[in-house]
Amino acid sequence: MDSADLNGSKTDFCERLQRFRNARYAEHEREQVGSLFPFSTEAIRQDDDAILEHACQVLADRVNGDALTAVAALVLINGIVQTPRETLTEYFGEEVADLVDAASTPFDSACGNVVLWERALQQMAEAPADAQRVRLALLLGQIEHSPDATGHIPFWHQEAKTMSSGDPYLQRRVIERLEAAWANAQ
Repeated sequence: MDSADLNGSKTDFCERLQRFRNARYAEHEREQVGSLFPFSTEAIRQDDDAILEHACQVLADRVNGDALTAVAALVLINGIVQTPRETLTEYFGEEVADLVDAASTPFDSACGNVVLWERALQQMAEAPADAQRVRLALLLGQIEHSPDATGHIPFWHQEAKTMSSGDPYLQRRVIERLEAAWANAQ
């Protein structure tokens, strides 16, 4: 995947991604109306933006960094509002849709299910290198944004360990950062 896959200029692609994100967060907000335990869409978006900021620093250096950044943003969105593959393909092209599929797991939106967790680990272990790279960048973004989320660290650590074919340097960096956060919490 390269910059030509962005279906137009970089500016057009970024604007299209931003409009898409705005629409998906607005959909999440509408779904929260009348919910017994509503989640603040604005708080989720702020967290996602902070995670993406850290992830983008890692992904931007790649030849296909813009596309990988878009995939990272779309994976985060899928965690709150599932986006049909056809919609992703229409907006961003087949290759981005393929990577979003490979980098998203059912566990992302249904935390707590052990069977889904085990399936997610297997899926990530078998995912293409770019999908693993996106997940590792998101894990790094998550730990940089929420270093005190110690309850998640063992799960993030296990996920990072399963992704050995994406980017060994990034994998090592993520694991070391997770281990440092865990040590600081002890």
